[in-house]
Amino acid sequence: MLLRKQKIAILIVAVFCAACHGKKKTVIAEFVNSHRASVFVFLAPDCPLSQGYTPVLNRLRKQFEAETIEFYGVFSGRASEKDAMDDFVKTYDIKFPVLPDPKLTLANLFGAAKTPEVFAVDSNEQIFYKGEIDNWAPELGQHRQVITEHYLQDALNSFLDHRPAQVQQTDAVGCFIEP
Repeated sequence: MLLRKQKIAILIVAVFCAACHGKKKTVIAEFVNSHRASVFVFLAPDCPLSQGYTPVLNRLRKQFEAETIEFYGVFSGRASEKDAMDDFVKTYDIKFPVLPDPKLTLANLFGAAKTPEVFAVDSNEQIFYKGEIDNWAPELGQHRQVITEHYLQDALNSFLDHRPAQVQQTDAVGCFIEP
């Protein structure tokens, strides 16, 4: 069932991106309008941080699924190669739909530059959080023993409580998105 859902999501984004010509509403409307919120997480198959964050992303998706918050993995530029995406989904047991973004349409729309980088969007297409998932990786090649900030989780909880997130933006740490 999940694989079928992913294939449908890939088809939808391909159709919308082909017709969008950079118009935000056309590109993401199908994904955000049927959910209270959506999280677009930019990933790359060869990025160690993308790989390392997959358990956290799967856990967050499961945690917020009942609140109709959906997660989408976005593979932009070189990362959108089908075999590499499929291998990543299988190897890291991704539990959410993935979207290829070969022409960087979604990356440019959101201003994504690194992987993993997240953008939490409400059903009106307004970004209410962007940046890091948490503070596990303060710099490339470094990892904290104890995570002290859960930026994405806190932003989603604040959204559900109808209040602005205490932290609405952070600078993502990760691998650069390659065209």
